[in-house]
Amino acid sequence: MYTIYADYNKEDISLLEKYRSPSSHESMFKGIPMELYEKVTRLLPMKDRRIRFRGKSKAGYVRPVMYVHKDFADTFAIYYDNETVLKLGRP
Repeated sequence: MYTIYADYNKEDISLLEKYRSPSSHESMFKGIPMELYEKVTRLLPMKDRRIRFRGKSKAGYVRPVMYVHKDFADTFAIYYDNETVLKLGRP
């Protein structure tokens, strides 16, 4: 099992905590608006990270049932492998 400590300033930790998924979910963070994509992906470690885009069909884009293309997404979720634990703050 890997434990990653992400030690950021209070504002960044507060931002990430706002989108933290409940412990019953497989994702680590969810419902993050696409406007925050660049900021959030730069903050979080890339090791064992997967990003899934979420959204509804839009005019001119009928999305496949299983996924949404990044260009048409409203929000995104971040997943880490089951063996990875991400903790915000210092150890």
